[in-house]
Amino acid sequence: MTHPVPWTVVLSVLSSIPAPCEPLELEVVGVKRLRREVVEALLPGPPPVCVSDDELDEVDRRLWTLGLFSAVTVERAGRVLRVTLEEKWTLIPTLDFATSRTLVDSYGFVSLTEFNLLGHAMEVSGFAMWSERSPSFALSWREPETRARAASFQADISSIGSALVFEDSGVEWTRRWWTARVGVRPPFWYGSPWRLSGLLDVSYERSTGVVPQGLRTEGLNVGLTLAAVWDRYEWHDLVPHGTRVSLEASPFLFVTPRDVTQRHGAAVSLLTARKFEARTALLFAGAAAVSWWGDPNNAMLLGSVSQGGGVRGLPDNRYRTAAYAVGNLELRRALTLTPTLFLQPVVFLDGAVMARVDAEGMPVAAVPALSAGAGLRLVWTTLASLVPRVDGGVLFLPFRSWFVTFGLSQYL
Repeated sequence: MTHPVPWTVVLSVLSSIPAPCEPLELEVVGVKRLRREVVEALLPGPPPVCVSDDELDEVDRRLWTLGLFSAVTVERAGRVLRVTLEEKWTLIPTLDFATSRTLVDSYGFVSLTEFNLLGHAMEVSGFAMWSERSPSFALSWREPETRARAASFQADISSIGSALVFEDSGVEWTRRWWTARVGVRPPFWYGSPWRLSGLLDVSYERSTGVVPQGLRTEGLNVGLTLAAVWDRYEWHDLVPHGTRVSLEASPFLFVTPRDVTQRHGAAVSLLTARKFEARTALLFAGAAAVSWWGDPNNAMLLGSVSQGGGVRGLPDNRYRTAAYAVGNLELRRALTLTPTLFLQPVVFLDGAVMARVDAEGMPVAAVPALSAGAGLRLVWTTLASLVPRVDGGVLFLPFRSWFVTFGLSQYL
């Protein structure tokens, strides 16, 4: 015996079937330099395109993440997906400076970057730097990382110098790399927060000075940096929010006419921000890394400006490590001066633990580092990535010292 299906069940099933999506044409408003195809590349598909509410939010996040706009609005308007943008000035100089116990150990950095080359949201930059008692230079180019339906590429060339100082043994030498890198990020599923990338790195390396016996002084460093990034972080001038996690593996070999040395490494980093209100945010940046020890030229450097933010006040060329973990906590509050100009007081706490190595590249001690302080930022939302800042405070560990740092960028 069969029973008729109740109409309530039929209506429930029918109501659960999603309504047909009406494709929307794209309308881009307010841009002067940015090309329309940059916005098209951030959509789930080529227009006319169906866009869900979640995808609408993702389009908004990706536009903010480009860092090219002081205002972003993404909305449906009838049969149109309207994107209204307010462009920043994108040719930006940057200057960073960090004091140390001596002038030669201080850090200085100057760069010039175009963040929207020819309207394609491509970044081209060059920098000169004094760090680790040596000058360094680089030129780089990269395509935007936020488009999903096409691969993005990057490349750079550099000459990087580094003085390796080991105070306990009196040993010091200078290493220089001449490097070429090319990288690619393949397309990824639009709804996924994961991105993959690969970077091929080839460099000629030469060490001069009081080099430890047995250490190879000249050769080729060849390897890959493979990364997986989980990204739900939305950048904003005043109140970023969300989370980004990066996992990296770096298999490398140092090749000389006599032998081959392993120089592998791995790292994980986290950046997360919580927005409390329209002008207040709490940020945490953390990183942990490990390298293949036994070769001091493969040791990592932890200072005030290293990966993950570093520890403000820590000398930038003294702490060669086989492994480290570092964290930076920063509370920001923006005060309105004009509709586009904000004064941003910050308080911060930086900490780290590092496995310090000797002149032979072997771990010898676990060293803690801790600093705290406050600072001011001047945020002008019409400029891309240009934020004059000053931070000052006290380094408590591994020794006690007052410090001050200046720059033209946010520390985190």
